[in-house]
Amino acid sequence: PTPEFSPKMLDAPALMMSIKLLKIDLVPYLIPLRIAYCTATLTTLLFFVYLRSTVRRKQESAEVTVIEKAPGKSTKKKMTTCEYDTKECEKKIQQTLVSCAIVGFIHYKWGSPVPLLLQSVMQFVNLADDPMVQIHILGKAATGKLARPFKVSSPLADLLDANKDDDAAAAPAPAAPEPKKTK
Repeated sequence: PTPEFSPKMLDAPALMMSIKLLKIDLVPYLIPLRIAYCTATLTTLLFFVYLRSTVRRKQESAEVTVIEKAPGKSTKKKMTTCEYDTKECEKKIQQTLVSCAIVGFIHYKWGSPVPLLLQSVMQFVNLADDPMVQIHILGKAATGKLARPFKVSSPLADLLDANKDDDAAAAPAPAAPEPKKTK
């Protein structure tokens, strides 16, 4: 299957092109950008902490089968939706912290204000599209695209999986044994 196109994919490039075409100098806005980035990051972190507590309070007991991938093997594991959603919230918290470290390093090392602006905007855009937010906050049903376990949309992973399928399809079929000749 081909990766799905989302207009959200164009947000970051459009913002970057706008800054470049309009020749906006972000350096004079460094302090407000830092404040906006810190506010967006703290809001995202606190939101997922709140979401995790909401999930734990619901105590949903339906079962979900999750395939955990480790280098060299993958295992199927059954867990409740409460456990799965809690794990997803913790993953989002960890991703936000790692993103904060990377953006902080880039800004500290090279003084670039662009990552601060991009992340300040994109954190809220990504928050609105998150399946956990749509299920637990917006009250949408966990069916279709929102069915658990959530599909991680990664164009690179999709490409690699497609290549595996192509390799399997291209592999020659095992040859049938030749019939024994009778004398």
